[in-house]
Amino acid sequence: MAMAPFPPPPLLASHAAVRAAASRVAASRRIRVAGEDCHHHPPQVAALRRGDWVKLICGASFEDAADVRNLSLVYTLAGVDCIDCAADASVVSAVNEGIDVAASIVPEVQRPWVMVSVNDDCRDLHFRKAEFDPEDCPPDCSKPCDKVCPADAISLKRVMVGGEHAQSDPICDKLEGGVIMERCYGCGRCLSVCPYDRIRAMPYVRDPATTAELLKRSDVDAIEIHTTGKGIDMFNTLWNSLGESINNVKLVAVSLTL
Repeated sequence: MAMAPFPPPPLLASHAAVRAAASRVAASRRIRVAGEDCHHHPPQVAALRRGDWVKLICGASFEDAADVRNLSLVYTLAGVDCIDCAADASVVSAVNEGIDVAASIVPEVQRPWVMVSVNDDCRDLHFRKAEFDPEDCPPDCSKPCDKVCPADAISLKRVMVGGEHAQSDPICDKLEGGVIMERCYGCGRCLSVCPYDRIRAMPYVRDPATTAELLKRSDVDAIEIHTTGKGIDMFNTLWNSLGESINNVKLVAVSLTL
């Protein structure tokens, strides 16, 4: 007997602001000239030519699949042209799940292009994660990093260690938790507020071989390559590593870090 599918998770209450933003995007979509360029170009290309292309940027390092799915659902219904996400298979699947749910709600909705973001070196600030060892933190720390993080990517709690005598001895306390890596998108706010300078920014480069496999998927339409523009060697290395997979996408965007 076939199992009944799990119902899609509801949009989080914290996304009220996102839904309001999506409504504004939908209103801007309605000013498009009906049918303009549609006979010659896909609607996404027509939007680029008109200059009213709208892209949802989930974040090159944001990998919380549940939130990405919900964002993709809302903004697909709003009518965005493209959804930009991390070059991670589970994140890409979450984007497409959100798009599919949106299409099940409004069958005539425009399906946005799915774009993955990659980098050719580790100097681009979009590609980094915060990292620290909570055991290095003083147990009486006021935890400003937890409070300042806009992505709720830091979770710290004070726990007691030792026996019953530890209940009244703060020295026997310690902090547990740390950075929730899939939620951290490297904004850097926590770095400057740590009173003990214990938080590090860990840059990384997306694996070109993994990206090449993603580009072979039928549900990936575009790629954005982040580069410093200070030399072509690293860009060429990435481009050559992608090989023929680059021929599968409809659009290649290049983002220069100034």
